[in-house]
Amino acid sequence: MTSRRSYQTGLSVLDSGRLAAHFASLAPQSEPEQVVSLDHYVRLLRRHLWKISLAVTLCTVLTYYLCTRITPVYESTATIVIDKKAPSSIVGDEPAPNGDSDIDQIVNTEIRTIQSDAVLRPVAEEYQLLDGKNNADNNRSLLDKDAPIVLKGLTVARIPNSLIITISYRSTDPRQAALIANSIARSYITRGMEMRANSAMGMSAFMEKQIAELKRNMDVSEQALAGYVRELGLIDPDEKTSILAARLLQLNTQYTDAENDRIRKETDYRALQSGSAAALEISPQGAELTVLERQMHAAEERFAEAKTIYGPNYAEYKRAANDLAEVTRQYEQTKSQIAGRVEADYNEALHRESMLRGSLAGAKDELDKQNEDSFQYQQLKREADANTSLYSELFRKIKEAGINAGFQVSSIRLTDEARPQSHPVFPRKGLFTFLSFFLSTLGSLIVIILMDMFNHSLRDPEHAHRLTGVEVVGTLPRVRRFDGYGPTLPNLIEERAVMEGKRRLSLEFYKESICTLLASVLFARITSGIRSILITSAGPGEGKSSCAAHMAIAHAERGKKTLLIDADLRRPYQHTFFNLSNDVGLADVIARGATLSEIRQSISGLDTLDVIVTGDSSETIYHRVGSTVARLLTMARGEYELIIIDAPPMLFLAEPIQIASLADGVLVVSNAEQTHHRSVARVLTILRRVHAKVIGIVLNEVRLDMSASYQPYRDYERYKRRLLPKAG
Repeated sequence: MTSRRSYQTGLSVLDSGRLAAHFASLAPQSEPEQVVSLDHYVRLLRRHLWKISLAVTLCTVLTYYLCTRITPVYESTATIVIDKKAPSSIVGDEPAPNGDSDIDQIVNTEIRTIQSDAVLRPVAEEYQLLDGKNNADNNRSLLDKDAPIVLKGLTVARIPNSLIITISYRSTDPRQAALIANSIARSYITRGMEMRANSAMGMSAFMEKQIAELKRNMDVSEQALAGYVRELGLIDPDEKTSILAARLLQLNTQYTDAENDRIRKETDYRALQSGSAAALEISPQGAELTVLERQMHAAEERFAEAKTIYGPNYAEYKRAANDLAEVTRQYEQTKSQIAGRVEADYNEALHRESMLRGSLAGAKDELDKQNEDSFQYQQLKREADANTSLYSELFRKIKEAGINAGFQVSSIRLTDEARPQSHPVFPRKGLFTFLSFFLSTLGSLIVIILMDMFNHSLRDPEHAHRLTGVEVVGTLPRVRRFDGYGPTLPNLIEERAVMEGKRRLSLEFYKESICTLLASVLFARITSGIRSILITSAGPGEGKSSCAAHMAIAHAERGKKTLLIDADLRRPYQHTFFNLSNDVGLADVIARGATLSEIRQSISGLDTLDVIVTGDSSETIYHRVGSTVARLLTMARGEYELIIIDAPPMLFLAEPIQIASLADGVLVVSNAEQTHHRSVARVLTILRRVHAKVIGIVLNEVRLDMSASYQPYRDYERYKRRLLPKAG
């Protein structure tokens, strides 16, 4: 039969020496965790390509459909230019050119002016934009007529690096859009002229008031200055101040000289009073006194000589005495005269100094008073000059303003009027459709990548080993439907082979993967003495029952006595797969103690395989499954080489936990990219807690595009597909 030949072919391939190489390719390598490669994302996108295509197609078609249903909106643009070179005055000094920052401020001011209520209100009233029925563009109601006008269809912008301002208006009517844009531009220019005219009139009135006030101030200041000059009786206070300053300087010099002369004469006088002869000698009459002093010494010498030689009665003695007395008298007289003259000179110098001191003090007082008068005079004069200058300047400006008013022109011009457009600006079907296509594609890719990043399911053997710490001993490809096993099913599969070549290839691939899994289990049995295997999973629908059935078939086709026990009383499967009666089974052993020979059923065409189905069960016997399976294992170990137990899912059920402690080894079946690694980790934790021996994990529902680890399977699939017979 076809199924038997496929199993034997798979086992013969494994037995021919390629088993070791196949295990080496499937065995998870103990490598450190690595960053997901680009190849993984390429495969991920290929796997979800139909989803991405569907999402992108729906978004693009929906966007195009909505664009066709939306009422088109047209936009017209009027262009105005701000003339920077327009003169602000004809007479007088030219204003300094504005810098770039000033230009930006001017342009921004003009843009805000265009959007003001004073500019927009005349246009809104002219085209009845304030009426709620006709105002689809700005959604204003009759109750809002007095509020500031804001036209939502209006856009005012400046062209970069230029003095050009664009006024754009959007409407569902292209002609109305052009008319409103041009009306707003003209209203803005008219408003600017009115503002300048009103400003000129207001400025003129203000300046007239100012000039009258200035004239009054000028007259008052001139009168105050004239009255002060008359009060002082001066023609030029500044000139008198200069004369007084020169006189004060001269008096100060004379006073200094007199003070120095008084000090010198006072020194001579004080020395004379102390009786010092040296003071007399250094006086102006000191030379005469010196001569008399020498004469007196000479007369004393002659008198002493005469006194020695002659007596008092001699004429020579008397002559010498008379000469000495005369010279002494002259000397004393001269000394007295010199002392009188020194005292007189000192008194004269002291008196002169006192007089000059008084004159100097009077001159200082007079100069201080004159300075005060001059300061007040200068203050009044400056005030009068300032008022006169300000009045003259303002009067000149008023005259110039009157002349400039006749030449003043607007510096803003409408250079390009708005015209109706033939193509709408909204919606842009091509652009929106392209953006929808691009954004939906990008969004789909991001969603797919994020889903993969947050996908914590088991993906491939390496990934599963890193997450759980348990080796993956087998991978089973995805099969859409199993036809079961029975006397007529192999022929049915053979008949469908030509029409369903791809499905046939999946079945063959699945069966060969089962052979690989069985070989790894048999190898573990040789090294560890495994005779019974429990096959379970974390949750329902992960393919554990199909895996158990095909493993039992593969082992029986090798000529080994095999027993398959369906211990999943809640969701039995094996009787359906093998097309067996479910009247007698494991439930009868639990309920009435039936023997092994009473409940086992043989498979037609495969004598080495016996199956124990669940039988008619109820909830009252679920808790007794463990002890029943223990008795069956005791009875069957001597008769069968391998016992496979199809157990219920491990999580939230007690039966598989009881059986796991009885079996020699446990296989945990998990769906690739569906079963969360935490669920598998919880199953493994439970098994370790009951001291069950975990052989490994079996990844089911494997697709070749899940990981680069399955590339050898893809090559094998291509090879086998070329060998499939063509459909007739």
